[in-house]
Amino acid sequence: MIIHHRNRQKAYSKLSSCGRWRFFFAGLSFILGHPLFALESAPASRATLAAEFRQRLPIVLANRPSLGSVEAPIVVLEVSSFKCTHCRKFHETVFPRLIDRYINPGLVQWVVLNASDDPSDQFSKIFDIARCANQQGKYWDMLVSLFQVAHRAPSMLESLVAKSAIINRDELDMCLRERPTRNTVVADFSMYARLKLKGTPSFLIWKMGPNGQTVETSIAGAQTLDEFQRVFDELLKTL
Repeated sequence: MIIHHRNRQKAYSKLSSCGRWRFFFAGLSFILGHPLFALESAPASRATLAAEFRQRLPIVLANRPSLGSVEAPIVVLEVSSFKCTHCRKFHETVFPRLIDRYINPGLVQWVVLNASDDPSDQFSKIFDIARCANQQGKYWDMLVSLFQVAHRAPSMLESLVAKSAIINRDELDMCLRERPTRNTVVADFSMYARLKLKGTPSFLIWKMGPNGQTVETSIAGAQTLDEFQRVFDELLKTL
């Protein structure tokens, strides 16, 4: 091995100055042509573009109740209150159809901000419980129950939810005692105020355009299935 190494050095030393530069650029071309280097100049992946698009939105999506692909071209933020009868009706009649047609196929990511236009609601235990259910990954499983018990007295509310076989009682108790849980609920109500929405439910809708731009629209109130389909289908035409 030493002899061969010295032979290569000797051969290299005999090259002219011009030859040495040709040798250098030939080697550089080979290295830059390697697949590892080719990856660096490849176009950004769909996942990267989708992540960058979500980072530009006016609200942080992480740690909120969410359904659908994080690479979906459309993001919907539903602003909803458990005490809102129109919100409950929307989830009973319209939302299941939207899940089948747009969310499960990967066309829409659905994210929820639980709050209301009544600042005193932020002290209701139901919003803390919803946050804790989401922390356990049980928000969507508990949603029907949360709507059903939202108007119960605070003294009964926690007990009613805790009786459910869906949620872990010990984890719920611990979560409800933690200060960060209360802080996130307060932050959600502050976000609702900053968005300047006119009641619940409200739906903010963003689409990731083909050139990286963001298209924004909204739907106010518990509209019909036809209205949601009209808005979504129109946005999906220009993907």
